[in-house]
Amino acid sequence: MTVATKIGDITVTIDVNHPVIPVGLGVPGLFIKGDTQKDQVYSSLDALEADYAEGTDIYKAASAYYAQPNAGTTIEVITYTASTTGADTKATTGGISAAAAAYFFSVWHFAVVIGDNDADQLELSNYIEEQNFKFLVAEFPTPDAAKAYTNKRTINLIHKATTDNFPVAFLGRVANQTVGSVTWKGKGDLVGVEVDDLSYPEYAAIEAAHGICYVVKGKKAVSSNGWTASGDWIDVLHGSDWVKVNIESALQDLLNTQDKITFDDLGFAQLQAVVEKVLSTAYANGIIAYDATTKAADYSVTADKYADLSVEDIKNRQYNGIHWSYTPADAVHGMKVGGTLDFPY
Repeated sequence: MTVATKIGDITVTIDVNHPVIPVGLGVPGLFIKGDTQKDQVYSSLDALEADYAEGTDIYKAASAYYAQPNAGTTIEVITYTASTTGADTKATTGGISAAAAAYFFSVWHFAVVIGDNDADQLELSNYIEEQNFKFLVAEFPTPDAAKAYTNKRTINLIHKATTDNFPVAFLGRVANQTVGSVTWKGKGDLVGVEVDDLSYPEYAAIEAAHGICYVVKGKKAVSSNGWTASGDWIDVLHGSDWVKVNIESALQDLLNTQDKITFDDLGFAQLQAVVEKVLSTAYANGIIAYDATTKAADYSVTADKYADLSVEDIKNRQYNGIHWSYTPADAVHGMKVGGTLDFPY
């Protein structure tokens, strides 16, 4: 597995256990094939138009994004090249994964592949899955067309009209709201996106495939669900990304701004306090669940004592003793309501 590596002193890993605001993470990354690998970050449609004229696929996608309620100000365009394999060295260069790796820690968080490049899109889906961080948003006309896309970090939109930029419109509507404050199901008011007129069997097939469509429920057109291709909830994964990034950022900032963090229990307590503050914010934002038993946020943070550390870690000034966990907050996605009729006879 090729792992994207960021320059820094802090590494946060998350092990997912299934029981039986400093950083926002809503920027779309538009991947398009070209002659030279590069990335460009824009803060407005006017700025983007200087490089991508009105009528180009990138301009149309960006325009659809900025037209949505809650759209952010930033959009990133990543140009990738076709992959080639040397006849002598047999080494492969270029390709969409190479571009994703080169710019993985840039501002984009939700990738959208522009153009009809299914093989490249699937490659990017698999690359993002390997990193277990960020998302790919893909669009297909039918559930059958999405069968190869089953990754936890891929969001499959099933939409008959595949030319109205449903993926970026959906991102503009939801992705830039405070992480944890919103579920991705039931989101309407997508400007310029056609509503799918589906029979119940068509809708059921999309649900069975863990796809998302734009369909009328009650009196309003909304996103049909809020999951990824694996059936995992987008808001839970987005929340775990937020926690990871903000813990890394807060701890790195502490190391960068303090003259010294002592390598003893007092210094370790400072590190623990930073992590606790991030998790407290995550709870306030709706990422972490409420524990009805303790009547508090359902998370824990511990710090190993100096006496428990290995000689090697002490020698290298490497502290690996912060341990944290939390229970993700859930959201109501459906109801079955029962009632009683009381007859007067």
